[in-house]
Amino acid sequence: MVSHFFRLLAVLLLAATLGCANTRQAGQEAPFHVVMGSNFYGYPGAQMQVVSAIQGDLFQIRHSRLKFPDCTSGALDVVEFSGTIDSTSLTNLNSVMQSLHPCTRRDGSRVVSPVYLNSAQGDLLLGIRLGQWFQNQSVEVIVSEGQVCESACAVAYLGAVYKRVQSTGRVVLHLSGEQGRGFDCARSVDMMPLKNYLLSTTGKYSGQSLYNQALTHCRSGKGWDLS
Repeated sequence: MVSHFFRLLAVLLLAATLGCANTRQAGQEAPFHVVMGSNFYGYPGAQMQVVSAIQGDLFQIRHSRLKFPDCTSGALDVVEFSGTIDSTSLTNLNSVMQSLHPCTRRDGSRVVSPVYLNSAQGDLLLGIRLGQWFQNQSVEVIVSEGQVCESACAVAYLGAVYKRVQSTGRVVLHLSGEQGRGFDCARSVDMMPLKNYLLSTTGKYSGQSLYNQALTHCRSGKGWDLS
């Protein structure tokens, strides 16, 4: 009889413990949404809804919607890219950017969607193509805290109309051609695509100035830190 009593007491205690655990879990805030490739920069998890996530062999892309009262729709689309810029990742990133919902305020003005970049390698010519897309779309390219944007990523960054680097983020352009990371400065045929790109995206004066700086840093054998 005593044994039965203690078994019943144990069951009741276990049920009470599980009930408390479920209550605490239900009351916890959603996990913080850390931007891919960043250290701790991001958004409150409860305010973010992941729309899609693409995992490739050498890259990751995440498309989310942030609760944003300024938008008539109530949300602002956010894109994160981390990895190598190659033909596969570029195709997927373009598909995501084409699906972004515009954010319009009640006064008719537009809020551009943030696109976070974290990439240390890639095809320089594809970086030019990505930069041209950035120029023609209403997005803001951001390299957030802890993220690194090098090589093809830096080329793409230069083409964006709206862009910024946050705190410890870094944008470094490599043009030496070493280890396939950049253009060969000694070959004008290699440099011409970059020159034309800078002239078309930033204007004749600014483009020529950027190109001259790129050549100077290229010949020094060091990367050009744009951040």
